[in-house]
Amino acid sequence: MSNKRNEESWDKLASYYKSAYIISVENYHYNSFGPGDNELGIIGDVQGLDILEIGCGGGQNAIVLAKRGAKSVTGIDQSENQLRFARQLAESQGTQATFLKSDMEDMSAVADSSFDLVVSSHAMNYASDINRVFNECSRVLRPNGRIVTCMNHPTWIVLGEALQEDDFAKIVNYFDETKQKWDWNKYKGDKIATFESSEWQLNQIINGLISAGFCIESLTEPRGYALEEIEKLPSDAMPYRNSDYTPEEFIRASTVIPVTVIIKAIKKE
Repeated sequence: MSNKRNEESWDKLASYYKSAYIISVENYHYNSFGPGDNELGIIGDVQGLDILEIGCGGGQNAIVLAKRGAKSVTGIDQSENQLRFARQLAESQGTQATFLKSDMEDMSAVADSSFDLVVSSHAMNYASDINRVFNECSRVLRPNGRIVTCMNHPTWIVLGEALQEDDFAKIVNYFDETKQKWDWNKYKGDKIATFESSEWQLNQIINGLISAGFCIESLTEPRGYALEEIEKLPSDAMPYRNSDYTPEEFIRASTVIPVTVIIKAIKKE
């Protein structure tokens, strides 16, 4: 079901988000200051595929996949402001993509069995019911269609903040299923918007996919780049990063534990 708070908050955040982050249109991103799909090779050949991106935001990943030869790319998002940026960016890049306003838990605007691949990068933590999302993904995929999704890694959920702040009193209870309410602040501390999200346990993700008729093909836990590596990297090898500052505590922590878990699964016939 649509989360009105998150929809309104992304509409508020969209303009700042566009200016505060550098997001590649040449390399599919999975998380901040980490390797993209050009380095990890998880998505594979997309030539001739019909692709749906869930939580497309400003459209960067959709544009990457269109440039890689997809037959069609459709992005859905709750935020009309984000979708407007996505349409403008796709036009400026000379790429063809369709962007629709839709909730990930009810994609009724999307026909059954209409896609070969569903992708999503850090959107499904905003869902209230992960099983609804996976069932919808299964519905819109053709037989033998695939899903590639990434979410907050359970280890990061428990230890990420504690490692960054060197304060182990901030270790989070892994088994706490309470929906999280949190503020998105500017670098200098001004609050922009308030969001609600769910920190899914690994068993909820895996079992949700299995229940929706998927077979797991791979699970990837990428290490973030170290500060000394970042200084030597070509820009597109790090497809998502802050534009106005370098969060050194985050970067150091991401080399110790994974920020994200990436799962690739295939829909059974």
